Amino acid sequence: MRILVDCRHLNTTEQSGVGEYTIQLLGALFELQSSAASGDTTHNREHEYVLLTTGRETPELLAIFRARTSPSFVFPSFVKHTHVPIANKFLNVKLLLMKQPTLNWLVKDEIDLVFLPNINITVLPTTIPTVLTVHDVSWKFFPEFFSHKMRAWHHLLDAHKLIGRAHAIITPSTTTKNDVARVFHKSPDEITTIPHGVASNFHPKMEAHDHGVRSKLKLPRRYALFVGTIEPRKNVLSIIEGMKRYREMTHDDLHLVLVGKWGWKSHSIRRRLWKRDTQGWVHNLEYINPRDLPAVYRSASVFLWPSFYEGFGLPILEAMACGVPVITSNISSMPEVTGTSALHVDPFNIQDIADALKGVIPLQPLHEQLKKGGLERAAEFTWEKAAEQTLEVFKKSTN
Repeated sequence: MRILVDCRHLNTTEQSGVGEYTIQLLGALFELQSSAASGDTTHNREHEYVLLTTGRETPELLAIFRARTSPSFVFPSFVKHTHVPIANKFLNVKLLLMKQPTLNWLVKDEIDLVFLPNINITVLPTTIPTVLTVHDVSWKFFPEFFSHKMRAWHHLLDAHKLIGRAHAIITPSTTTKNDVARVFHKSPDEITTIPHGVASNFHPKMEAHDHGVRSKLKLPRRYALFVGTIEPRKNVLSIIEGMKRYREMTHDDLHLVLVGKWGWKSHSIRRRLWKRDTQGWVHNLEYINPRDLPAVYRSASVFLWPSFYEGFGLPILEAMACGVPVITSNISSMPEVTGTSALHVDPFNIQDIADALKGVIPLQPLHEQLKKGGLERAAEFTWEKAAEQTLEVFKKSTN
């Protein structure tokens, strides 16, 4: 089976959650086939993957994969990178207005299956099955969290048509599966829930590299941590206010470290960080080298993630895998991901966040309980398992 993978979003080493999902899942799929081959070249060719990118410049796809996986990562012989040197803006206009070309026409290869790791502006072939991953439908539930430009983009890509045309849908959580079925009137039988995994470099054992990371990033001695795009949906303002109230309640000089790129409609967060009362204890690191991220997790006292809505919430899993107690929301998919291994709070209630911090910090019995439970919970999620289940969806879609 020759599988075309839409990798147009993998054009930079600074990947979002969707990029991380794509890279880790594909890496696991490649490893699964390479391991099964065991020197049998016939089996090694069971599936071929064509990774499609577009744009004026060809992305260094190998370097992008290495930045998120291992410096020694190489593409197996059954993987082909096809780049079409066409400006993405021009291509999108052509796709929207002329309804062509289809993705398989762009690669000019015989394709058995199209895999879309995310919703994108696309014209799907009518004769080739398509598998689409829908990570969340936040733009439907919380349009106020998105810029006018992003709302227009979601309108143009016509998710209803794309989801309706797909032969199979993958969602990372049952919560998202139910959302997709309800909003897009899709049969639950056509939707498969496949949770994300957690990369092996996220573990609780401190490494020598960690000390260098602390020094390089000038991390405070003790801190609560947030990792994710800095935007309203992530509820960063409530994290800041909850931390401030906790500090006032306890007189604990716990700092807050924010890691992530600036997202849309983040002006209110920027203005809040400019105020004098956050100076000295709120540290905005923005985007950091992915190889440094596990060390930042491991050095944290607690992980704060009271998001308003998540399709899955991969940073929660990464934090638990690093042995960090997690405080997250009691709504959306967060309780599904964490089970009983995290402290759940009302994301709309700042006092609830402050009280949760008081229950976990300093080293209370609850702190150790959450740490132990988080490690056990995170161990249930692997990219190998996700790859096996995804491959089953591929096979069923082509039968």
